[in-house]
Amino acid sequence: MDPISTLFLDTDQPASRIVRAMAAIGSATASQLVQATGLARSTVSTLLTELRETGVVIELDSRSTGFGRPSQLLSLNPARGRCAGVLLGLGEIRISVCDLTHSVLSDVWLPINLDYSPEEAARAVRKSLEQQCDTLGIRISDLLGVGLAISAPLSFEGKVLNGDVLPTWNGVDIASVFAAELDCPIHAENESHCGALAEMTWGAAMGEKNFILFKFDLGVGGAIVLDGAVHRGTFGNAAEFGHLVLDPRGELCRCGSRGCLTLSVGAFHLLRKAEEFTGHPVSIDEFIEHARAGHIGYRRLVEDAADIAGWGMGLTATILNPPLFVIAGKLAMVGDFFVERLQKSFERHTLPQMEVQGKGRPRFVVGKFLGNDDTVMGAVALVLHQHGKVTASHEGG
Repeated sequence: MDPISTLFLDTDQPASRIVRAMAAIGSATASQLVQATGLARSTVSTLLTELRETGVVIELDSRSTGFGRPSQLLSLNPARGRCAGVLLGLGEIRISVCDLTHSVLSDVWLPINLDYSPEEAARAVRKSLEQQCDTLGIRISDLLGVGLAISAPLSFEGKVLNGDVLPTWNGVDIASVFAAELDCPIHAENESHCGALAEMTWGAAMGEKNFILFKFDLGVGGAIVLDGAVHRGTFGNAAEFGHLVLDPRGELCRCGSRGCLTLSVGAFHLLRKAEEFTGHPVSIDEFIEHARAGHIGYRRLVEDAADIAGWGMGLTATILNPPLFVIAGKLAMVGDFFVERLQKSFERHTLPQMEVQGKGRPRFVVGKFLGNDDTVMGAVALVLHQHGKVTASHEGG
């Protein structure tokens, strides 16, 4: 096994802590690695020398802080490792292959039947990955891992819990299904949790230790990040914000409850309403384009959705009191009109906070990744961070 693969998997070695930290950060100075790993400065210095000599670590351009000598910027050798992220979406699968500097080497979209099974998805991913890896001159078994982002919560045992996008997958051990097809470690996580990892690694939440992500897309998802880690809850289904019940006598949701937040804010609901007044089907991209252009019916639907979204976010803030909200998903592409309306509603539906030295209100930022880039890159980050506890390995062949 390649030395970098060994270090990636053997979490007990101090050198492994350095390699995993660099994989998550992308590039770093020795001082940053001391802080990230908790190792002594002398230990980090010695191990970095050894890792450079074996070709695992390479030197990049020096970074100047304006004071003293420039700091040497270091990176894992991009030629020494690859990983893949997979988005298991509605009617399509997306696969991205990246190196250890976080550069995207391959990015492929696969159409697939709406009602596809986990086994069909695993076979399709294997076939596509074989082609992509062949082009890159590697094998699937050379990958450090494959991250799976799925539109449903997952238990700590790796089973798909009640989800409204892929309801027929309930109870499936998703990591094991893919491990039977792919000869490399498999990591799986809910897509919104992957989105939070992407924002932490490359996006709007870089350097943030505590925040809540709300994703407003075809459905509504979310993630809670505490002390730099995605909080999955007792059973793995924390932050299913789309299923906050706002009206217990309301419309029946696919999850089995009534009056869920997603029934008023999810784009599935909004597109259905748009179709009612236009007389023809409307895609989510068309909806966003019309709303941004100021078309009155679409703007009104956005206003209503933002009002209710702010209500739901206010409930979470009253309970969790976060310092930061990251707004993600395609509805955020409507722009300031959606986010500002949401914030006003939030102010009406959360516990008033006493401001101390200008603090007391959470900050609102729009995520860097507003399409599905957050999900697929978050699946890549799942491997780089070795975050997911939902893992499996190929047995046989």
